[in-house]
Amino acid sequence: MKPINHIIIIATAMICSVAMNAKSPAAPRAELQVSYKYHEKFLRGNTQFTERDIPMLLLVNSTQSKFFSPATEYKDSLQSTPSGRAKEKEIFDIAIRKYAESKDESAMDAVTYKIFMYIFKDYGKESVTVYDKAGMSDRGVYSEPFSELAWAIGDSTKIVLGYECFMATADYHGRRWTAWFAPEIPVQDGPWKLRGLPGLILEAYEPKGHHHFTADGIEQTDRPIYPIYDKYKYDRMKRTDMLKSLRNDRDNSNSMIKASIGLDLGDDAPAQTEYDYLETDYR
Repeated sequence: MKPINHIIIIATAMICSVAMNAKSPAAPRAELQVSYKYHEKFLRGNTQFTERDIPMLLLVNSTQSKFFSPATEYKDSLQSTPSGRAKEKEIFDIAIRKYAESKDESAMDAVTYKIFMYIFKDYGKESVTVYDKAGMSDRGVYSEPFSELAWAIGDSTKIVLGYECFMATADYHGRRWTAWFAPEIPVQDGPWKLRGLPGLILEAYEPKGHHHFTADGIEQTDRPIYPIYDKYKYDRMKRTDMLKSLRNDRDNSNSMIKASIGLDLGDDAPAQTEYDYLETDYR
């Protein structure tokens, strides 16, 4: 990761921390902070495949954890207050001017969402709660039990971030995942929904190479684990219904835009199956 990205992430985290401390001073504290690079191959505009790396963060203690994008949380924090929305508009106007001058798409990074999901794991309830996008403008939330994820531990080893890691595999919601966990770090957690191994998961991927999580930093911390902003925006839904809604949005986006605002962007592209979400069992 380039040094400037580290600076942006740290600055964003500091801003979020100040804003949230005023909102929820009694939030539980993390004991460990793990940063991950989420490498995603995705479909842009129904026809063009592209790839990107998204910085993610895992905050974890003995009873709970939170996996999220600091950039997403910052944007959500701005949208939660009138003054924040004014600041967001100011940032957006600056980004638009920079893009108009340079035509460099990276100028829009500060105002566009690369990812929406938040993952909360509750060890007392043995459940995972997911907040995520559920369509063009909809957001949903659902919970599921830990027991849905079962690992088979193998003999292979590799070094990740200086730790000896062992390989484990699991079939989970339509994909086969390979994970590398470090027994030296006795935390049964990891990126996304992945958990349940006798050591922290430092790397995980599925065989197509469309989704790959790699840890790039670990440190002890007492950082607060804050709840999600604006829970009222999220409708309780079934997991597969959320994914079906997202797929419908992806495959029929041009028709939906034409129906909602009258803008004709042409016919929808033929449905494709090469790219898919982290989970594929909704089809």
